[in-house]
Order: sequence, then structure tokens, then C-alpha cells
Amino acid sequence: MKTTIKYLMICVMAGMFFSCQNTKEKADMVFTNGKVYTVNESEPWAEAVAVKGNKIVFVGSSDDAEAYIGENTKTTDLNGKMMLPGFVSGHDHLIASNWTKAGVNLFPAKSKKEYLDLIKKYADEHPDDEFIYGYGWNYTTYGNERPTAADLDAVVPDKKVILFDYTIHDAWLNSKMLEAGGITKETIDPQPGFSYWERDADGNPTGNSIELSWMEAYLKSGAWNKDVLLVNSQKELYNRAASQGWTSVLNIGLVTPNIKSLEGYKSDNEFAMELLKELDEKGELKLRTFAHYLYKNGKIPVNDIVDVAKEFRLKYDSDMIRMTGIKIHPEANWGTHTSLMLEPYTDRPDYKGIDGIRPDIVKDMILAANNEGFDVSVHADGSATIRSTIDAIEASAKAGNTDARNSLQHFAVVHPDDMKRAGELDIAINITPIWRTDWGNGYKLAQDKLGQERSENYFQQLRTVFDMGNKVSISADVPSTPSEEAGALFQIEAAITQMNPNDPDSKPWPPASQAITLEQGIKGVTIYPAWQVRMEDKLGSIEAGKYADLVILEKNLFDVDAEDIADVKILATIMNGNYTYEYDERVAMNNNKQLTYVPMPAALSCCGNH
Repeated sequence: MKTTIKYLMICVMAGMFFSCQNTKEKADMVFTNGKVYTVNESEPWAEAVAVKGNKIVFVGSSDDAEAYIGENTKTTDLNGKMMLPGFVSGHDHLIASNWTKAGVNLFPAKSKKEYLDLIKKYADEHPDDEFIYGYGWNYTTYGNERPTAADLDAVVPDKKVILFDYTIHDAWLNSKMLEAGGITKETIDPQPGFSYWERDADGNPTGNSIELSWMEAYLKSGAWNKDVLLVNSQKELYNRAASQGWTSVLNIGLVTPNIKSLEGYKSDNEFAMELLKELDEKGELKLRTFAHYLYKNGKIPVNDIVDVAKEFRLKYDSDMIRMTGIKIHPEANWGTHTSLMLEPYTDRPDYKGIDGIRPDIVKDMILAANNEGFDVSVHADGSATIRSTIDAIEASAKAGNTDARNSLQHFAVVHPDDMKRAGELDIAINITPIWRTDWGNGYKLAQDKLGQERSENYFQQLRTVFDMGNKVSISADVPSTPSEEAGALFQIEAAITQMNPNDPDSKPWPPASQAITLEQGIKGVTIYPAWQVRMEDKLGSIEAGKYADLVILEKNLFDVDAEDIADVKILATIMNGNYTYEYDERVAMNNNKQLTYVPMPAALSCCGNH
């Protein structure tokens, strides 16, 4: 105490009192006068944030932040704008999946005629293309019948055409593409009743492929070129994600046509991870990437997949790129009757669906992966799949894997008994809110396949699972949701309103009680997914000592009507202390109001930087 008093007296006598107090280490960046929502329950709101290198060193008042400002500090007056933790996606396929969204966008079509008109128009505008690609069709919109090659041949007879449905699981091919892919009457279905080709009365493929049976044809036709498609996909999707405020992603399975091949898929993963590593070494990687290795082919031994995942974990284990787990894809989706249900489908009273990987194999994989320190995520659409997966997760915990952070992905059709069990076991959940709206004709599809009771009381009960206390992440599952609709704010608005933010005529999906709060929505894109990737001590909230992953919004979301949340502009995204995106209004206006991608700018001019 005497020493301190003596030191202060010397400072005062020397006229240096202020400089003696101002001994904080100077920051590289200081943001002041903002509405900083920290997602830190002990200090939920702040005015200022200071960043040194790639870490946050101060969170608090603008006055106290002055101590961190030095001669070389870049200061930004936020002028009341909002700052949030960088958004963390708990389920997207951003590295490679954009090849599935090449070509004509069929989402806007409302009928068979509109589909065919869009396809013909696109083909006519691309006369030199060998392949006509497309995406976004839904057979319920088409007229409750499956599209055929004959339909396509009528509008595009001379080019190879392959069009993915809105889930990317099914495909629509014309005769030229069937021929190039070697698909004939003699073609053996990968898994009859689950992954197969629709056929006519004589057994001839009609041009409609169910649950990824199209992949072999895609490869054989020459449509897959990873050197071009994978590289371009990564660049496009990471740039767009940065513009939407995402700073981290759980890439929950690399999407390539080699998904079911042990060696081919391993090769694609090696290519992708090396691409990310090179970008990271150049300082150009825009999202922290946590990867799960996909297990789709139940014929491949469980231990072979675990061994491959271990190889990747040894090579990629940093806070920028890490192989963290294994994704099991045991079924397809309820909309095509390829999810396994406890009760029959409403439109097929004698049918409960089918599994692609048996429940006992799923259980073996969860146990084997957890034993090796991997977390497991499971695609869980059907009520029977959800029940058996909860059984498997519980069994692994009883076997000693109590620290495993296994998760149920999609959590679509959930029996109330299993909802209760998921809460009691505190299982992590991921949900895509836009799917619980009338987006993509979703509500009608649910009514047709599940009936009113399950549509309203079993399907993606987002508020229920939040209120139970589970750690729930919200994301878009690109490519099943188009990347332009994958923004965190877009999904949060959908979760709060239960409507499609892009459709002024959208009607809420009942019941209203499943609408979540804004606070829950923000946690669903920050601290909860950060926990799911075991980074909650470094990401997901704005706290001193955590990584400087931040997003700046033009408005305070708490002052915005729920129906306007998706329209709030992302002004800047910062990951690891570097700008990965900055909104440029002039360029945006010149590009039909589309956001633009600015590589690693040094300063934030839009918010009063000086």
C-alpha cells in the first residue's frame, strides 16, 4: 500500500497522473458507442470492445475503452450500431456443395409448366453447355407425380440434363443424361425401396432418381470435376457465408458424388482439407471449419470409417481447421417416405418407411466413435430413427462416454415421449427453422405425409426443445437451403415468425407456441453451436480472452420488428481479428442490391472508422 501511494505521488508531482493510470496494453482495434450484445449472461450488454491480435482484450464501457487506444490503434465509432459474436453454423455443407446448385433455379416455379418453361429458357440461353444443371424442384409442386425423362426430352432433347430436387437427395434426368450415366433397365438399384430408380411397368427407369441413386450416373457421365467444382464451391459459399455474418461452420459431411465410396470419398476429403489448409496458411480462410466425416454407406465397416477420421484428425487439429467427429446419415427424409416412422405415413397407411443404415450399425458407430473421442451427429428425420438414435446415445453414455457431445440433426418428426427423453439426456439438437414454414410448399407436404396432428405437434418443435434447456443450434443445411437464404438472421426470423421471410403472403405454421424468442435465436447461432464444436471457451460470446470473431449489424435487433430481422444488413464480419466481409452500399446497389464480398479490408469505413 505504501509503495502504491508513493508511486502515485511521484506521478502527480511529475504531472503524469493520467499516463500512469493508462498503462493498459494498447489494442489493435477498439470499437466504441455500440449496442454490444455479448451473449455473456454475467454482462449481457456493453458499449465497447477492444481487440489485440486475434483476441478480445476488453469488453465494457466506451470511457474505459479509452485506456486501450494508442497511437496505432484503429478506432471505430459504431454510432449505436449492434455488435454480436460471430455466427457459428451447427450444420452446413459449405466446402463442396455448391456444385449441386449450378444451373437453373427451380424454386420459384409453382407448376409443372413453370418448371419446364424455366428449364427450356435456361437451355436456350446456354447453347454451348454440354450439361444443363438445375435444382429446387418439388414433386408436390409438380402435381403430385414424379417428373420423367420424357417431360425433359420435350424441352431439352439434345443436351445432358440433371436437376436436383430441393433436398438434393433426388434427381430428375433426361434421356441423354440417362444414356451418358449408363442407366438402363438392367441397372441395379443401390438399395431397393430406399435408394433406387423410379421405373415404368416394364422396369425401365423413368428419369427420376430417389435418395442419391443418381451419384454413379453423375460420375460416369463426366459431370464431376473436383478441381473446378469443389474449388469454386468453397470460394463461393465461404464468401457468401462471411457476408451473412458466419465466422465458423460445422461442415457436417463433405458433399460429393463419392459419398458412398470409401476410397473415392477419402480422396475428395483430402483434396478439400488441403484446400482449406492452403487458404489458412495464406491468411485467406474466411471461416473456422470444424468437420464431421460422413458415414452414408452402411456396407462399409464402422472401424474403417473411424480409422479414416482418426487419420484426418491427426493432420487437421487447429482452431481454424479440425476434424471433430463423424456424421451418420442413416435415412433420407420424411417427404419422400425414406425416413423410418413409428406410425405409418398418412398418405401410405400401410407403410412406415425404411432405413438406409440399420439401427444396430448406428449404435455400433456411435460407440466406436465416442470411444475414440469423436462426437457423432446423426441425421434424424423419422420418429423411429430418432427413438433408436436416442437409445444408442444413451447406451454409449452408459458405456462410459459421458463427455460425448452427440447430436440429433434436423430432429424432424419427434414423438412426445422421445422429446422428453432428449431433454432428460440433454442431447444437443440442430434445426433448420425455414423448413418449419410454408417455404418450399413445406406445410402442405407435411399435411400430406404426416397429417395434421404430427405436422403441428411432432414436427420440429423448436420452442419446446429450447425451453427444455437443450443446446440447440440453428442453421440452414446448405445446400438443402439455397445459400442466399442461409443467413443467421433469415433463419432467426423464420424461427420467431414461423413464416418464410421472402414471401409476403406466407402464413405462420401452427401452433404459435412454437415461436422462439430473439434471445433464443441468437444463442442458437452463437454459444450453443460453439458448445457443439467444443469451442464455447473460445467462441460464441464477446468476452475478454476469446477469439475476436465479431459481426456488426446496421440496427439493434431488439429494436426491430420480428418480420424485419432478415432485412437487417450485416455491415461487417470479423474472424480471428481480421475483416472477412464489409458491406459496400455503392457496389451493392450496382449489383441489384446483392451483398458484395470484400477480401480482408483493413478498416470499417461504414461505421465511422477514424
